[in-house]
Amino acid sequence: MSHALILGVSGISVPEVVRLLKEKISDVSTVSHVFFTAYIATDDFESLRKVNTSLLETAIRSIEEVSKDLKVVILQTGGKGYGLEFPKEVNIAPPLREDMPRIPQPYQDKIFYYTQYDLLTELSKGKSWTFTEIRPDGIVGFVPGSNAMNMAQGIALYLSLYKEVNGVGATVPFPGFEHGYNSTHSDTFQDVLARMEIFAATNPQKCGNGGIFNIADGDTVTWAQVWPKICTYFDLIGRGPKPDSQPMEAFVKENAKAWGAMVEKHGLDPSGMKFQNWAHVHFMLVQFDFDRQYDLSRAREVGFMESIDTAQGYFTAWDRMKAAKIFP
Repeated sequence: MSHALILGVSGISVPEVVRLLKEKISDVSTVSHVFFTAYIATDDFESLRKVNTSLLETAIRSIEEVSKDLKVVILQTGGKGYGLEFPKEVNIAPPLREDMPRIPQPYQDKIFYYTQYDLLTELSKGKSWTFTEIRPDGIVGFVPGSNAMNMAQGIALYLSLYKEVNGVGATVPFPGFEHGYNSTHSDTFQDVLARMEIFAATNPQKCGNGGIFNIADGDTVTWAQVWPKICTYFDLIGRGPKPDSQPMEAFVKENAKAWGAMVEKHGLDPSGMKFQNWAHVHFMLVQFDFDRQYDLSRAREVGFMESIDTAQGYFTAWDRMKAAKIFP
């Protein structure tokens, strides 16, 4: 019988994590599949690499200590593995494939996904467990708590406030630039991502031994295709960017009183706006202004065929946010 554990630990010592696992999970000794999605943000690349690699090592050594049934570890990473943080410094040549070499130095040392992968390679040697790396592009989804990488929530907060300020049927320009509006990318809806990770975890003979798999909604898209569609969810008309478009965060700050009134009127959870990471949303919509679409051939070759229309992924995530009172 398989027993999955989705793991996020805070960087404390192995003995302390072992104690907490035994205390919080009565049958932790039967854990067979681990999904590692934890992340700690720091101020520089060196500490980011050290902290997050140590985080993973603590997690895996702790699981090995409490469970002798470990079979599979799923490591969730992302587009940083293709150097997307450094589009001016490295050659990004889409469609991005898993067999592409690591980006060159000195930028290679700034990617903690590489050291996490190498760590799992070493830790799994001679062991009864194996691992798989899953690489989503920008994740579209909802989580009950705050998430620093929540692009869909930021867009929803912005568009719901835009509707409140400008009215139903207002035209909302894309808050970026023309070349970014037309650049290609591959969003990843959270349910598709989760099912790919479950597929990999339950098919180690196809996906294990350090296999790396891209995952995305399916078809390559541009914001020119997606933006007008997703704006309809808020009864707005989405159009291309304007040279003088106001940044999303600036618009939100300028209309803070209107948002406060919305919170009161609709009984919204104020933490969604309070903890929204606008820098990440700006990064994804404005600064990621180059082609970066994924090649999904490897996932298809092992039998994972699921896909979804990208706009529908946003709609489903937003339905969940509305139910949680993130926006009206």
